[in-house]
Amino acid sequence: MDVKDFLSPDSSTVGASASDLDPAFEHDLDLYFLGPKSEKRAFLFEALHLVLNDHVFWRRNYWPKDPPAIGYSKANGPDASHFREIFFTELFSLVSDLKLDVPVFSPRYMAHMISETTLPSLVAYFATLLYNPNNVSSEASPVTIRHELEVGKQFARLFGFDDRTSFGHLTSGGTIANYESLWFHKAGRFLPLAIEMARRTHDGKTGQKGADALYEFLNVPLEDGEWLLNEFLSEGSDPEMRWALLEGSLISHIGDARFRRAVEEMFETPWIEPVVIVPKTAHYCWRRSAGLFGLGRDNYRKVDVDNEFRTSPKDLERVLTECAEERCPIIQIVFVVGTTEFGSIDQVGELADVRDRMAAKGTYAPIHVDGAYGGYFATMFRRGADPVNTAEPEDRWIGESFHSFSRVDSVTVDPHKAGYIPYGAGSIVIKHGYLKDLVAENAPYCLDRENATDEEAPRPQLGKFILEGSKPGAVAASVWFSHKLIPLDQDGYGRQLRILCDIAREFDSKVTSRRRVRSLYRPHTNIVCLIIEDESVRSLSSLNALTEHLAVRFGVRDVLSIQVYDYLVSRTTMATELPLVRQDEYLQSLEQDASSVAVLRLVFMNRWVADKEAGGKTYLDDFLDRLETAADEWIAQN
Repeated sequence: MDVKDFLSPDSSTVGASASDLDPAFEHDLDLYFLGPKSEKRAFLFEALHLVLNDHVFWRRNYWPKDPPAIGYSKANGPDASHFREIFFTELFSLVSDLKLDVPVFSPRYMAHMISETTLPSLVAYFATLLYNPNNVSSEASPVTIRHELEVGKQFARLFGFDDRTSFGHLTSGGTIANYESLWFHKAGRFLPLAIEMARRTHDGKTGQKGADALYEFLNVPLEDGEWLLNEFLSEGSDPEMRWALLEGSLISHIGDARFRRAVEEMFETPWIEPVVIVPKTAHYCWRRSAGLFGLGRDNYRKVDVDNEFRTSPKDLERVLTECAEERCPIIQIVFVVGTTEFGSIDQVGELADVRDRMAAKGTYAPIHVDGAYGGYFATMFRRGADPVNTAEPEDRWIGESFHSFSRVDSVTVDPHKAGYIPYGAGSIVIKHGYLKDLVAENAPYCLDRENATDEEAPRPQLGKFILEGSKPGAVAASVWFSHKLIPLDQDGYGRQLRILCDIAREFDSKVTSRRRVRSLYRPHTNIVCLIIEDESVRSLSSLNALTEHLAVRFGVRDVLSIQVYDYLVSRTTMATELPLVRQDEYLQSLEQDASSVAVLRLVFMNRWVADKEAGGKTYLDDFLDRLETAADEWIAQN
């Protein structure tokens, strides 16, 4: 294959980096996927054949005069024939089982935020898997650890962070990334207090006591924490000795219980337990983190959402005011950009305004954006390296939300969702990169030589600064190579995601003309949620029974063949206390005999869902016809 086939028409350089956000990117997006009918199979076969042969040659040419470890007679003898028979018998069994997996490649699949992966990510994953690098450190992965750190910088630039002072890396998924945000921010939030305690303990400093003095040290912005740390370490001739003194006061070293006792003794005032502020639409992993981090679910303060599932700025201010009155420290505030249930986007700018107003009054909290699903949608609002707002007038606030990412302190984003990368590929970017040093942990056999997390450093490290240990370099190569060929701007990923958002809104408009089907609200992204309206349904429990029936009819189940699936969708629930339910005329007309409302949830990850199926209808119209028929049948029987 000629190398020109890989270049855009205006390109003159082989392998132009996606981190350059090349504005000349013009390829048809169809070229980057295998296709529902494996239309790009010849390309995939050629690419996989190339990387497999290349790997074999790589092995054979390392000290080529070394004798083979597996002799010819053993590799081709009777035992080898028997092994081959057993191997392929079991392999056929495996691939037979896999035929019952979910057909996420098809435009008939609209259930979850998963689709087929990009060809660049798939081939890069396969190629790197053959080498099996471990991105815990450069000793185990001298190549792919640099790819991972470069991806972290790409995300930092996408979100408006300074890639020289931030820190980003890949995780196994959004859950671990969210946990790391708590881990980093907890260490940073209590750093100024730890520095003050170290000074009073070791330097003979005296200071004020009482609740007011303690509260002041608990509300130092993260950007000031680095300055305070550097100042403390520079006092004296030996920074390492100063660090050793500080360790005796760091909460990450002495633990929550000892830290609390030391604070109460030094400031002569009761310790108030820290809190985390989350919206009512927060992902379930945040509830689980309460026990994992020893914070307790009662210390997760919940903020109301509006009738489009967006965090309420007014209620956020109420919660922050309560925290100020109670003098409780706030580890972080969580905003959600792309809720996994509804695809809704928080108004990040307005919420950040609330945080800033409260910080000016003495109550500070860092902001973490859980953009595990929605983070890649920021590419729709980047032209090259520059932020733009190309949304329709009624959606300008969405573009403003993504532009406001530069005002937050950390972001989670999952390449294995809207990045179309193989599992598991989550990621986290923290604006204040120094926080990683507060939680660093050495392992003498592989992690204690370098502290650098720069991809250009001689021996970059990762494992000492993150929650996970061993981690696959294949994932890093997969993300890096996909970004290499599909830019993180409106011409690359942004073009793909904008098409999906347009499809969701086209589907939403089609629903308005249907007899019984109704969507909950105009979609923010590519997720649409539906309910069925019918005069025969008189209670929430009946509506839920109908929805659950449809969820089974169009859901994943035990099957003997995937041919029984005509369409696949998912379902979720809404608490009846949510504003959308309380303000919905139809839902309020029903007997309120349930605490939640079940809804059908459709995620449009496949652009070809707007095409026509064999009968001549678009997949969208055909699905709505079948949905109404299934609803009619249930209503007739009940």
